[in-house]
Amino acid sequence: MSECKVSIILAYFAAIYIMASIIYLCITRSYGTPFNDAIQKYPELVEIKKKSSVERRDAFFKGLGISIIILCLLKPFTECM
Repeated sequence: MSECKVSIILAYFAAIYIMASIIYLCITRSYGTPFNDAIQKYPELVEIKKKSSVERRDAFFKGLGISIIILCLLKPFTECM
């Protein structure tokens, strides 16, 4: 059986991205939300934002489902297991 090797460069990029995201969350935790505060003054904009949010969420979950199905059918990483 062949041994599966993960690229060290990609592993470093993934670790850097994860760490940067955590640091970003820590730094911006205390920041305000001026845009969200301003948009609350206009109820019609709030509704547009909610509708857009639902559409984007649904599109993401559809993409997630399709990706899972494709990966289950193609099984591109079976030799790594």
